[in-house]
Amino acid sequence: MHPELQALVRLQSIDDQVTELQAELKKIPSLVEAENAYLRDFEDALQTAEAALEAMQKRQRETEGEIQMTEEKLREIRGKQALVKTNEEYRALTNEIEAGQTKIGGLEERVLECMEGLDPLKNEFAEARKGLEEAKNKVKMSVEKIKDAQARLNHELEKCQRERETAWGEVSADWQSRYSTIRKGRGGTAVVPIIERTCQGCRMSETIQRFFEIRDSKDEISSCSNCGRIIYYKEVEVEIPVSPVDDPD
Repeated sequence: MHPELQALVRLQSIDDQVTELQAELKKIPSLVEAENAYLRDFEDALQTAEAALEAMQKRQRETEGEIQMTEEKLREIRGKQALVKTNEEYRALTNEIEAGQTKIGGLEERVLECMEGLDPLKNEFAEARKGLEEAKNKVKMSVEKIKDAQARLNHELEKCQRERETAWGEVSADWQSRYSTIRKGRGGTAVVPIIERTCQGCRMSETIQRFFEIRDSKDEISSCSNCGRIIYYKEVEVEIPVSPVDDPD
């Protein structure tokens, strides 16, 4: 194979690797974001559980405060009741006391409901907090693996870029220009093999005579008659069947 063609083939292989590595690196931010989104679900669950617990505790405090205020009011009413001079005033104050006691009874039931509701809410909060801690550890390990993969990909990319510089330097300015133009116009693929007369870039066949010229040429670099890609001869890879081994008698 023509030495410059060998460099072009190697250059195409390196550029393919570079493209793959860059594609993998572009996925890194979305992978990290997916892990963060997973973690946010647990953070949201904890916030929801915490808000429900705090709301119940607040309701209990407010209800207990309302009981205290009602009891203070009843004490004032009882104090007034001892000073009234008419039965009508006494009955009115008695009705207020009864209404206040009824109110306190309802408020005490509400406090009991709050107390009964607190235990499951505390359990939900504890479970949510535990789930968040476990999720943090899981996400931390996952992100570390992603970052390790990112470092490995960057290392491989730097290596490929150094190899590309070497291969690029082995190609003449004319073929550098043609390679870049073809690669840009053909979706990143400028150099392809021709196998059994068929260009592996456009899948079109060359004539037999043209195929033999490409196959046998040692001094020229050929291009596909249809797509214009740089082509090189490659033999068909034949898989050799493995014969079964007879078991010894």
